[in-house]
Amino acid sequence: MEQRSKNFRVMIVDDEAILRTGLLHLCPWSEHGIEIVAQASNGQEAFQQIETVRPHVVITDIVMPLMDGVEFTKAMKLRYPEIKIIVLSSYSEFSYVREVFKYGVTDYLLKPKVSAPELISLIKSLCSDLEWKTKAPASETLDISLALGQWLDHDTPREEMHEELLRRLTRHFPSRFYRMALADLSLLLNRTKWTQSQVEQVILQYAAEEFSGFPYTVVFLKNEVLLLINFNLQEAGDAVDSLAAFARQIQASLNFVTFLQSEAFEDIRQTARERDRLLPCLGKLIYFPDSAIIPETRIVNHNDDSASFDQTPFLTALRMLAMDESIRQLKALLSGISSAQSYNEYSLKLLCQNLVYNALTTLEQMKQPVMELGASKLKLFKRIDLAFGIRELEEVLLHFLQALKGAVRSTDLSQTAILQKIYDYVNENFEKDISLAEMANALHLNYSYLSSYFKQRTGENLTSYINRVRTGKAKELLFNHELSISEVSRLTGFSEHNYFSKVFKKMTGMTPAEYRNHIFQ
Repeated sequence: MEQRSKNFRVMIVDDEAILRTGLLHLCPWSEHGIEIVAQASNGQEAFQQIETVRPHVVITDIVMPLMDGVEFTKAMKLRYPEIKIIVLSSYSEFSYVREVFKYGVTDYLLKPKVSAPELISLIKSLCSDLEWKTKAPASETLDISLALGQWLDHDTPREEMHEELLRRLTRHFPSRFYRMALADLSLLLNRTKWTQSQVEQVILQYAAEEFSGFPYTVVFLKNEVLLLINFNLQEAGDAVDSLAAFARQIQASLNFVTFLQSEAFEDIRQTARERDRLLPCLGKLIYFPDSAIIPETRIVNHNDDSASFDQTPFLTALRMLAMDESIRQLKALLSGISSAQSYNEYSLKLLCQNLVYNALTTLEQMKQPVMELGASKLKLFKRIDLAFGIRELEEVLLHFLQALKGAVRSTDLSQTAILQKIYDYVNENFEKDISLAEMANALHLNYSYLSSYFKQRTGENLTSYINRVRTGKAKELLFNHELSISEVSRLTGFSEHNYFSKVFKKMTGMTPAEYRNHIFQ
């Protein structure tokens, strides 16, 4: 009777996806009776899989997050002493290597010099007491993912594509056109219990299902995933549909992932340049939390994070303890930012954290009882960091402002009631020809007292405030191409187009036409 074939089972533990992939594709392991049964990005994740995959050998990095190689090795030797451990290290980590040898590490290899023959020989030697029979040679598979990943890695030169790599890629991608889809996985990994290796497996599974009719590859680079699909002209629509279906599957299964889709390009050598061009746009996906995939054409201001929004009205309302007005100002601020996509995700979240800090500082200086809220601001900053989408950011900030409103002393709030009524009246009637006399009558105030009260409490003329509100509304309406500038003028309460342009330029430094051209340039 023929002897049953048995593979030596190997697990790879390393926090760098590209290195795990490199080991996975270092050679055709099955030809040598070796099977890579699992991957993990740290010791903690590896322990979750050990019972299921039961490896004979574990190849582990030393420096990893959550549970490093030293702690992992110590725990392994206590719980699974029969499993052999090989440590991968660099020259600079030799002090760690000496540490892990205390816990029974079998051998170690230097990362830059790991070779297939050396590793195969070592695994065979460690497993010499196990049943061994080499399987029939497997056909060589084209390792496109690893090849592209190494080329795209910023630590390696990639100005020109090596002829051998170009030849292999051309053979794998026979069609004329390419599209790329990019996504950042960091928020997903921070907000869920998904591990890096589990996320990779889900993505690879859905890619195999959705792109069975197209040449494609998936590359994992740190917290980023890049998908490249190859198609002919007549398949262009199907390719876009497949990308959309794939992205929807990923978002439904994993959450907190939105893909950015490139325009079509024709030369595989453009891949690195296209990725570099699109990377800054990933930060603009915060404006599209409900979409699974966004074409790059929907991104405004690809590399422009220079916009500066005036926080003064928001802080002025806080100083006046006009809490409802501060909430309205915050909503207007975020609405304008969202329309213009003025900041990338990092800059926007930093702005929101600054708003929180400035709000707390302002009220603390006014001796308002907000100390308890101030003590929890680090938790609030964390919630801002982990927000997925601008609406979630807005919800976090509005909840914070409502808490501030509850903390402010009621005696102080009563003194701002008149000011709040003025704010409400202007915001409800900005599109009309506001008469100060009519406003005073509506609020049951003396005309002269109305103007002097507002000036005294805010430091701003009431007419100037009305024009500022109208200008802010006009900036929002200018994003609508279907509205002419004259219509925007009318809808924001300016009776004369020339006067509208004059006021708008005074407030923004640009005419309405210049502002519209600027935001869509």
